[in-house]
Amino acid sequence: MRFYLVLTIAAQAAYAASIPRQIASVSVSTSSGVLQGTETNGLLTFKGVRFGQAPTGSLRWAAPVAFTSTESQDATTLGPACIQQFPFAVAAISEKLFNTPPAPESEDCLFLNVWAPASTGQALPVVIWIYGGVSTRDADSVSNKLTIFACRSLAFGTAWNAEYDGSSLASNQSVVVVSFNYRTNVFGFPESPDLSLAGNINNLGFLDQELAFQWVQTNIAKFGGDPGKVTIMNHKGQSAGAISVAAAYVRHAAGTAPFQGAIMLSGTVEAESPTPSFTSFNAMASAVGCNQSPGAARLECLRAVPASTIRTFTNSAFSGIWGGLVDNVTLFSDPLLRIRNGETSKVPFMIGNAENDGSLFALNQNNLTTFLNNTFGTLITPDQVRALYASGLSDNAIISEVIKDFTFLCPAELWGAAAVSAGTTNVYRYAYGAVFSDLQLFENAGAWHSSERSFFAVIFTFSYIVDLCYTAVFEIFGTYPSDATDVEKTLSLTMQNIVANFARNPTAAPAPNWPEYVPGNTTKTLAKLAYSSNVVLSDVVQTAGSDSLDSPCDTLWNKLLDVRL
Repeated sequence: MRFYLVLTIAAQAAYAASIPRQIASVSVSTSSGVLQGTETNGLLTFKGVRFGQAPTGSLRWAAPVAFTSTESQDATTLGPACIQQFPFAVAAISEKLFNTPPAPESEDCLFLNVWAPASTGQALPVVIWIYGGVSTRDADSVSNKLTIFACRSLAFGTAWNAEYDGSSLASNQSVVVVSFNYRTNVFGFPESPDLSLAGNINNLGFLDQELAFQWVQTNIAKFGGDPGKVTIMNHKGQSAGAISVAAAYVRHAAGTAPFQGAIMLSGTVEAESPTPSFTSFNAMASAVGCNQSPGAARLECLRAVPASTIRTFTNSAFSGIWGGLVDNVTLFSDPLLRIRNGETSKVPFMIGNAENDGSLFALNQNNLTTFLNNTFGTLITPDQVRALYASGLSDNAIISEVIKDFTFLCPAELWGAAAVSAGTTNVYRYAYGAVFSDLQLFENAGAWHSSERSFFAVIFTFSYIVDLCYTAVFEIFGTYPSDATDVEKTLSLTMQNIVANFARNPTAAPAPNWPEYVPGNTTKTLAKLAYSSNVVLSDVVQTAGSDSLDSPCDTLWNKLLDVRL
């Protein structure tokens, strides 16, 4: 049994050693300057490309400003991560798991990376990858409804890690791959009363993302990419990445999105409270010595505080968390309503979950009553929940199913159904069921949350009782360990193919026998991926009844997730 906490140096070295390297210098003229990158075995690589001015000083907690230059710029080194937040009692564990080796951090962090095949004579599709930063969900009873604060918290994440190298995906699939940094935690999502609520400048991380999207639109043709064939995607496991993709999907109107397709892996944005909470920001301000009343004077004081001082507080046991604030520009209180009303981008999208997405979350949770009380208060009873699932299941097994359904499967059903009802075509819904014996890291793991991520993306964390992280094979980027099995390598290539096929043409099936999603009980349009050990592209999809997994959602969970039910 392999237990990968991080991609080992040995595995990275083995991967690198397997590719003969013939490196040459190459330059591309962009709005960020004349980038000096490298060409290796027919692959162009540009790292640490500045797309935004340093968000420091007067630009701290301000909308990002595009960086433009005509000067020569070194583009051979990854840019530093934005300031990271690893708070609370599990900080040491989180830092070890998510920040080993430690990424260099800087408030000056708005950099992106590009991997592109050398000239092919045709404009290539573009995949923009958005990292996550762990999303948590705090539930609150409001008028007997459950409001889900789904954007808490975008705490950390970076494009710096070597595991996220886009070389394999770009080379194997002949696509252009782009990654970038955006501000997280209090620097990116401050939820501050000092900032204008009407000026949509509290969700700065989302604005950073939009600036990166615009950089791609302006410059990607210089790298052989087609700005009209851009797909945005997250990696499975850090669901804040899916939140970022979903938020972008919702905020752009039809015909205005700087992307033609979206891939949301185990995560969406659901109902958001329209009432802002400034508790975390106010506590931070007091802790760093800015005790003025909220407003311009306090903001001036805070902008003069060293970033390291703020980081010390946000990484302490006394810190709060930060996430998206409803501004009805970058984030909306009822995204499902916007989808149903046809007010979103309406581009094709892929969405889904793993068969056992809840098993890891449910570790050490063996009392259903306690779990429900801690999660839903008095809204849900154990008898209601037990009636949803097969008789004879243990409390742990039921908790696993609840977490999977409420957090991943039911939101995917709601989004898919809402989009189809609004006339959106080419919605592809999946359930992932690959089970590998060497990745069964705990009892009854199955196709667990991080195992799917193994093939679509990278790192995952969770905390209910204990904070755990498993980093398995890094399949979407092809940076898997040298001892990955042949079957795992085959599935890696299959998943790369699925992503690239969708990026090439999101109006066509991303894999053979994968139909467009049609909700209901009369169609078979749910794609079961890699069930029954089928890992080759030609047979990776097995179709099932469109709502065959959704009974608990339709009976109960959707009533909590959809504020209008």
